[in-house]
Amino acid sequence: MEQPQTPVNAGQRLLTNVVDEIAQSNPQKRLGVIPSALEASEGFRDVSFGDLAHAVNALSWWIEKQIGKAENNETVAYMGRNDILYLIFILACNKTGYKPLLTGVTTGMPKPVPLTHGFVATLDSVGYLPIPAGRRVAAPNDPSSSNLVLVTTPFFHLMGLYGLTCAIFHNTPFVNLPDRPVSVDLVLDTIRATNPTITLLAPAILEDISQTQAGLDCLGTLNAVIYAGAPLAADIGNRIVPYTKVVTLLGSSEMGIISSLVPEGDGNWGYFEWNPAYGVEMQHRGEGLYEFVIPRRENSRAIHGIFHTFPDKTEYGSNDLFVQHPSNPTLWKYHGRFDDVIVLSNGEKLNPVTLEKMVECHPKIGRAVLIGQGRFQTSLLVEPHWDEQEKAIDEAAFIDEIWPVVERANETVPNYGRITKTMIKLSSPEKPFKTTPKGTTQRRAVNRDYKEEIDAIYASADQQLNGSLPDIITLNNITQYVNETICSLLEREAIDNDEDLYSAGLDSLQTIQLATILCNGVFCQVPAGDRPRITAQHIYAHSTVNQLAEFLLKVIAGDSVASIPRHDRIQNMVAKYTEDIPARPYSQAQLPPTSTVILTGSTGSLGAYLLHILLTNKNVSKVYCFNRSDAQSRQIQSFKEKGLDAAPLSDPSRVEFLKVSFGELHFGIDDTKYASLLSTVDLIIHNAWKVNFNHPLESFEDPHIKGVREFISFSLESKYKAHLSFVSSVATVGAWTSEMGAVVPELPLEDDTAVLKQGYGESKHVSERMCVIASKKAQVPTTIFRVGQIAGPTTKSGLWNPDEWLPTIVATSKALGKVPSDLVEALQTRRRSLTETPNAFFHLMNPNHAAWSSLIPAIESKYNTQTVPFGEWISDLESIKNPSDQDVREKPALKLLDFYRGLSSAGGMLSADISVERTKEASETMRGLGPISAELMENWMEQWGF
Repeated sequence: MEQPQTPVNAGQRLLTNVVDEIAQSNPQKRLGVIPSALEASEGFRDVSFGDLAHAVNALSWWIEKQIGKAENNETVAYMGRNDILYLIFILACNKTGYKPLLTGVTTGMPKPVPLTHGFVATLDSVGYLPIPAGRRVAAPNDPSSSNLVLVTTPFFHLMGLYGLTCAIFHNTPFVNLPDRPVSVDLVLDTIRATNPTITLLAPAILEDISQTQAGLDCLGTLNAVIYAGAPLAADIGNRIVPYTKVVTLLGSSEMGIISSLVPEGDGNWGYFEWNPAYGVEMQHRGEGLYEFVIPRRENSRAIHGIFHTFPDKTEYGSNDLFVQHPSNPTLWKYHGRFDDVIVLSNGEKLNPVTLEKMVECHPKIGRAVLIGQGRFQTSLLVEPHWDEQEKAIDEAAFIDEIWPVVERANETVPNYGRITKTMIKLSSPEKPFKTTPKGTTQRRAVNRDYKEEIDAIYASADQQLNGSLPDIITLNNITQYVNETICSLLEREAIDNDEDLYSAGLDSLQTIQLATILCNGVFCQVPAGDRPRITAQHIYAHSTVNQLAEFLLKVIAGDSVASIPRHDRIQNMVAKYTEDIPARPYSQAQLPPTSTVILTGSTGSLGAYLLHILLTNKNVSKVYCFNRSDAQSRQIQSFKEKGLDAAPLSDPSRVEFLKVSFGELHFGIDDTKYASLLSTVDLIIHNAWKVNFNHPLESFEDPHIKGVREFISFSLESKYKAHLSFVSSVATVGAWTSEMGAVVPELPLEDDTAVLKQGYGESKHVSERMCVIASKKAQVPTTIFRVGQIAGPTTKSGLWNPDEWLPTIVATSKALGKVPSDLVEALQTRRRSLTETPNAFFHLMNPNHAAWSSLIPAIESKYNTQTVPFGEWISDLESIKNPSDQDVREKPALKLLDFYRGLSSAGGMLSADISVERTKEASETMRGLGPISAELMENWMEQWGF
């Protein structure tokens, strides 16, 4: 696209002045095309700049005659047809000194947004921003006499108004629909009658048009279809792309129009690519989500409408969340808003937008809303296309018909967020879902309008969870009852009484449901005063039918349901996964000339660097990356973010990415591939692990602890007795006290009192002991790396994950205005070399500690915080009793409060020195590491962008 010639005073022009100037110099110049009547078949006519100027002047005189000129910038309101009179009214108000308001409905209730001249001027200047050579802007402001833009969005909304201002500022004439309710026929008839080159459409209308071949053929006459205001379902966009270019645009009544580029490649139609000249920041908000943020810069008010709407802001966070393209870091896909996120009663979170859009792809469904805020599971409200349905439809039959689509949509959310068939409810034709003028469903309004129906859904679900124990209480009867209950939840005909429930497929949602059923059943058998509460933790701790049955029998008999002692839980877990390890004598394995390596968790912070090291090591011939999802595209992105060479990732002879299930037999890999791995792999680096300090030990069993046992089996079966290198954690010795010894040794520890009291550290401890037993009992070569805090990069590229505990402290300190002074645990950096010493322990911690106090000045300097004791810092967080979503975003430490309490009560993670002598002997890099500096902290804070 050729860069348009920029007017000398672009960004400083007033709409009325531009209209008057063109009306004088070229009065017949076409402004737009408007309908002659209410039907497209009755024709359209051109409107010139001369016509517009005359109409504005006439209305200005009328306003002065009726109410006089404005004295103090008073506000006037206009209600009328969705036609060119909106533009005439706005311009007449400008001339007479009155202030028109634009109604913004981005979220929640409509709110008035004053239209200042400065705000409107940004719509002018944005169109003349520089763009990369050979690229096109997404907005329809390409000044060409052949362009004609059909504007279907309402003129009281920014997107409709933008179509009008483009005609004035950028010489792109518009077409206006006849003033009737927007429908497929109306849009198609207008396209056929006026032959526009581009159309601006709401996604809902675009979806309806795409349902027929006639609609697709009509769209095919356009150069492009631009949609905005809401996401477009993938199936719909992919259906339209063969006929015309599909482009998405971002804007709001507060921000104006965001300058973006048309992504290269038809397959990327659903992504945004921000114009570098516009100055957008994508700030990481955790779980792979980034918030669209506009920082205020020197020239911001020239191009950023938001700083006219909010003139005092120094940065604007939009609340809009995006995910990054798996292989192109410049592309971003809309994921939803912070206020879209549903938080279940157990604290789990999910974003409903993708699921809802997939469900809405069913031809009989108009809209879908996922419900679940504060509930223990999700439900789904579905609004059929009532105008195409019988009002009295068979609800059960309808749900059966749409169920396959819901099942596919369930794959887009975590297990705890999936919808079961019994939790689907149809809307009422007398109570249609409320929508915004953009065509977006108003989630809160639907929740409010359908409160009684929603409560009934969950009341019915609770009723279904009302278990009834057998009349005669015996172990056999209870065992049969538990077996049948679990089979019903899993929709299985049978389950072995000794089969692990989580291997059988029980997930976190079903765990909660099972606990509720058993609890309700016990309530009927136990006197009111003695009724215990059975929780999900009890299910995790008794994860077979037989264990649960014995547990229930004790509860009914009046025994305490207090949790199993921590020591016993750890011991039982170790025994469960080591009892069947066979005893084998030692024999030396013949190693291959070069290594073939299995690496897990390659896309994580440490994993990416490990993979880079392996691929640059001439002694490594090939690396197999085991991940739980398709990882190659994410790996490429991770390498690019860290400034690593991504070229080897595309060479299948050097690296191969395998999708695996760590808890399944043979990792779920087919027999042929598994046999190939057994015959070639001689080194395993097991680095994949869930990092969650709130989950109990049992939640790490499947797939993490099971995965360690699978790797032990792999080594036993492999040709080269593959060496298992397990990446453990300093959390396994985090509770070590000076009474246990002056120094934490680089040795195996059977005593679990040194392990931090959290499931993460306990699961690593269990796995360490499994490796030690495998080495002693079956001669499996193992190495354990107890890793400390892996800090951020020393370079400008890359990013220390802002969701980890120390970055979270920094982010929260900024929001509180306080930084803790006595966080005594030193930051640790990673080791950059590997060892193959069998049955050995290494502590990967920086031998040169940096005092936390030496890093505080850098934080205070950047964020203007004050230094307070760690306990006071925690107390400030504890004083926030019911944190809002904004509180959690600004103070993410609220999510890890228990973890920080543990640090505070323990005086830090370690109260004794930790030995690194063996590690220093094995690694020259570790010997040469220096302490963390204030300069490094400044670099990390710059990368976090808090």
